[in-house]
Amino acid sequence: MYRGALSLISNYGGDSSDEEIPNGRVSVKRCASEEDVSNKRLPVPDIICRDVKYDVPIDDPSIHNGRIRSFPHERGNWATYVYIPYEPNESCINDLVEHLISGLSQFSFHAMDNFHISLTRTVILKHHWIELFIKSVREKLSSFRRFVIVFDSLKVYCNEERTRTFLAIRIGSGYDTLTKLIESLDNCLAEFHLPPFYTEPSFHMSVAWCVGDYEREVNEVLPNLNTIFQQLFLNQVQSNWYNHVTYIGCKCGNKKFTFNLT
Repeated sequence: MYRGALSLISNYGGDSSDEEIPNGRVSVKRCASEEDVSNKRLPVPDIICRDVKYDVPIDDPSIHNGRIRSFPHERGNWATYVYIPYEPNESCINDLVEHLISGLSQFSFHAMDNFHISLTRTVILKHHWIELFIKSVREKLSSFRRFVIVFDSLKVYCNEERTRTFLAIRIGSGYDTLTKLIESLDNCLAEFHLPPFYTEPSFHMSVAWCVGDYEREVNEVLPNLNTIFQQLFLNQVQSNWYNHVTYIGCKCGNKKFTFNLT
């Protein structure tokens, strides 16, 4: 069967012969009329059509602790967000998260994979936009100086789709600089007709999450969780709760970019 298909391909590629000019090395294709072309063009063999397959990524929530994508995966679309990384002492945060999750045993909470403060929503960039977007962000952030963020207390959040609940640490200081960063980044997003950040942002760093909308239920036990937080806060070195922001990060699909502050 495959030999027959290859024979058809051979016929398909050789239906117009070259005519050589006598005593010369220049060859030219003979001009075929539209009628000749339409009559002699052979269809692609069915066996080749059947053998062509395209891999389409399948979103399986079971391998992501039940998480569901906010955006369906499409080739050429890159999920992108800009953020401030947390760097002082991850072991301190990991210890805090462990205690907080134990206080939420009635829910299936998980620790966040990485700790950061979001400065944009997660938006979709076309592949050919990435270079221009990164250039725009770099230009907008070039005038910002390093600053310090201080963490405050716990708060509960839900994503826009109400499919996940988050436990987060609110930001207690650094709001002025954060607000100016948001304004600059919103201008970058507008250049690509992408949605801006939230109108009344509540700056925070998510530390744990669970599948489903449990905002009301977690808020009921939030006072107890804040007690745990305050106890650990007092027992830790205070500098662990200060985040000295020296650069801004951007994650675009599997690519990471950094923008150093002056």
